[in-house]
Amino acid sequence: MKIYQFLNQPFHYFNTPTRKWAYIVASAIFAYLFLILFQPYGIHEEMENPINTPLSKFLFFLSIAFTAILGLSISQFLLRPALNFNDVTIKKYLFWFLFEAFLLTVISFGLSFIIPDLGNDFEQEMDVWFQLNNYFRALVILLFPFIGSIIFIVIKELKIEVNDLTSKMIAYQRKFKNTDESKMIEFKDENGQLEITIPLKQLIFLEANNQYVMIYFWKDSTVRKHIIRNRLKNLLAETKHLPIKQCHRSFAVNILQLEHVIRSNNKEFVLFKGNDELKVPLSKSFSEEMKQEILETNLR
Repeated sequence: MKIYQFLNQPFHYFNTPTRKWAYIVASAIFAYLFLILFQPYGIHEEMENPINTPLSKFLFFLSIAFTAILGLSISQFLLRPALNFNDVTIKKYLFWFLFEAFLLTVISFGLSFIIPDLGNDFEQEMDVWFQLNNYFRALVILLFPFIGSIIFIVIKELKIEVNDLTSKMIAYQRKFKNTDESKMIEFKDENGQLEITIPLKQLIFLEANNQYVMIYFWKDSTVRKHIIRNRLKNLLAETKHLPIKQCHRSFAVNILQLEHVIRSNNKEFVLFKGNDELKVPLSKSFSEEMKQEILETNLR
């Protein structure tokens, strides 16, 4: 996927109250711990400064966490709905992210009138360049929980998709197990000549390679192969009434033979019964088609 295509996709990661709160709390905790543990931006010197009492230090770090919670809560729950900024693309939301860092800077500046900064140097707080530096600091700190929250949501969504597809496949298998397993499948070449006949319950998957298709099937508890000259789309058209579904542009699987779906190296694969090492790639586009077709079949 090209960058501009990715940026034009909808930003749906913070579209529920639960996800918004997860982002807000993660940002507050990260900012609090990051500043305490690493003490960047001159905080280490201020921690050693005897003018700063334990109470002032505690209030300073507490104000950081409070700023994150207050600013992001206003942004996510008040401003986004009010400004109709819920259904936007990733590209547009990046500007909102920049705005959130600005909002946190403004709130932090406002709190400095109530809770003085470490060192009690209020004149420095009024300096434009000092506040500009604070903006970039807020931007950097906010970036980590922002990306982390999105990654967490993406992984959770992928896990739900995998479990959903696996559940649908199991239901599909139960539906067709008694009626279709006894069927025989005739595979013909591009000229219509019969090449091989295989019981449906023994067929594992089909792999396309240009004008040829490799057929994988069980025989005597061993995975066997048979190659025929034909197109995968032709074989799928001839077996469209059977539980043989395309899962990738080069692969079609016998759903009755599937064990479950796994995710490895940001890619999805389907595993087969009786062989943990045998796996076939599952592309996202065909994954959606497969789930929809299986669901429609179960509803018939």
